[in-house]
Amino acid sequence: MHRHLISLFGASTLAFTPKTASAHPVSAINPATLWSAWSWEPAVVIVLAASAALYLAGLRRLWSRAAGTGIRVWEAVAFAGGWLSAALALVSPLHALGASLFSAHMAQHELLIAVSAPLLVLGRPLIPFLWALRPNWRVRLGDASKTSLVSGSWAALTRPSVAFALHAIALWVWHLPGPYQATISSELMHSLQHLSFISTALLFWWTIFGARHSMLGYGGAVFYLFATALQTGALGTLLTFAPGLWYPAYAATAGSWGLSALEDQQLGGIIMWIPGSIPYVIAGLVLFARWLKESETRTVRHYATVMTVRGVVLFIAVVALTSCDRASGDDRFQIANADPGRGRDAIRRYGCGSCHTIPGITGARGMVGPPLGQVSQRVFIAGVLPNQPDNMIRWIENPPAIDSKTAMPNMGVTVRDARDIAAYLYTLR
Repeated sequence: MHRHLISLFGASTLAFTPKTASAHPVSAINPATLWSAWSWEPAVVIVLAASAALYLAGLRRLWSRAAGTGIRVWEAVAFAGGWLSAALALVSPLHALGASLFSAHMAQHELLIAVSAPLLVLGRPLIPFLWALRPNWRVRLGDASKTSLVSGSWAALTRPSVAFALHAIALWVWHLPGPYQATISSELMHSLQHLSFISTALLFWWTIFGARHSMLGYGGAVFYLFATALQTGALGTLLTFAPGLWYPAYAATAGSWGLSALEDQQLGGIIMWIPGSIPYVIAGLVLFARWLKESETRTVRHYATVMTVRGVVLFIAVVALTSCDRASGDDRFQIANADPGRGRDAIRRYGCGSCHTIPGITGARGMVGPPLGQVSQRVFIAGVLPNQPDNMIRWIENPPAIDSKTAMPNMGVTVRDARDIAAYLYTLR
């Protein structure tokens, strides 16, 4: 489903980048004026409010049947944490304080890159954003995401090595003395700096958290997380132990906060070096644990399915017979007391076509879920259940009860309608 939501990913990235359109205030603040230095820029407030409204509207629609459908509760909490930390970095006095202290500026960057970005990605905002839109808009977005330009660009950007390299380049280039000094005096350069930070961070974390469902795998995700922690830690170390001042612009403002410019720079380096590396290490350890668990599960399944030669031969025979049954159109997928005609009407009534492409159903051109043609030829239902009539009926009745991670909500389908819908789908051979 990720690929069908590419255009919305761009929207979610922009949702947290226009806030940087204005640089830090020209006049530095002091301790006496700190708590009055909130940044209520209209663009910032509008974007924060719009992103929250979209997420809540989509979440309400998803959860109208049952809480946790499509988006789990902890994912919604993660998005809320990412949104609040972004607001803290961009609206609170921390934003204005970055004009006086390099260390405050580093704290702001770490909040955006290492806290807001991963939490926002964990919140899976594209699903609620999509459900907040009208069905015809969802179809248009799905069609747009399938164009060669969009899908090709997305495939290139989400390659793990590319996402890692872009994020690392953004961090190192913008902390070189020349480019960084330019951001202090130029609103345009400051906007470009923050835009590159948050966009590459979202892209990096998107790639990392999608590792389970990609060729990267948990092992590759762990490698890139620790590599990122090492390179950000290296940059923080250089700033901490630098013998001279990298950013002279802070020489005139750090003193009012009881720090020399060099001490302020060292504090900023420590913030990037230690606290800034912690989220990467934590994420790496969690994914490493999942990697070990997944490896153990695969091993158990392997030995359970290939324990003896007889078992292997039996498995091959079953698959062969299954293929013959499906090809010959026998009664394997016949459902007693079910009417495919009623099933076709029920599909229209429940609006299944807004998410799926379904042959024989007028207007059923949804791109959110997989196409439902030739369902009888598939081995598994949604990748989790063997393709059998009873399992198909269970899935149609209540998908989240079988797979809590599915984006397909509980539509309240009755048992009779579920049997009829399954009967119709099995006619699509």
